[in-house]
Amino acid sequence: MFDKIEKVERKKKEIQKTYSEVFDKQTLLSLTKMISDKTIDSVDFPISTGKEANVFRAKKDSKYLALKIYRTSTAVFKDLTKYIVGDPRFRNVKKKNIVYIWARKEYKNLKKLSDLGIPVPTPVVCRDNILVMEYIGTESTPAPMLKNAEITNPEKTFKTIIGYMKKAYKGGIVHADMSEYNILMHKRPVVIDVGQAVLLKHPASEDLLERDVKNIVTYFRKFNVNVSEKEILMNIRGG
Repeated sequence: MFDKIEKVERKKKEIQKTYSEVFDKQTLLSLTKMISDKTIDSVDFPISTGKEANVFRAKKDSKYLALKIYRTSTAVFKDLTKYIVGDPRFRNVKKKNIVYIWARKEYKNLKKLSDLGIPVPTPVVCRDNILVMEYIGTESTPAPMLKNAEITNPEKTFKTIIGYMKKAYKGGIVHADMSEYNILMHKRPVVIDVGQAVLLKHPASEDLLERDVKNIVTYFRKFNVNVSEKEILMNIRGG
């Protein structure tokens, strides 16, 4: 009995920590505005935590949404400016605005990928350090990461993901952090965490594409999907 109580208390503390990490005064003001203008009705519970942001499930009428709240500490984003500098959509980047720029960048990247027909959470609105987007999952459970999902047909899943990468490349954008951690499985693979995605005009885009391919090929080798990184790159680039 005491073990159960201890587990409940520990879980409560974890949830409180998840909220306190991102709900500072400015964020609470932005969230209050979102509720007052009916963008969302309420915030349900945490879905995931990360170095740059925490994600919560929210509700609007009878529809579920995902609320990505970026940490307002600029120190968290100091190593991420390399993904912004060189992007013609974001000029004159100032360090004090880096968090808001990053949130807008993820919104724009989601919009671009969605327009290209790649399954991503559909973006709804971005305000300050809060991004509202489509919730991926069931009423009771958020969709699992590829890493934690049961894959019944690894080869088909692999080809689907490579197809997404090729479509994105043809559309002029590279994910830049594609891995089993940034793909959800919900009937089909759904690409997430696209804040760092760069346009092909970015000087490091080709190197980042090669890293993405390496990550995916390496992961699927554990399912005996054995392919050449070089051949996959040629396929994506249209060779």
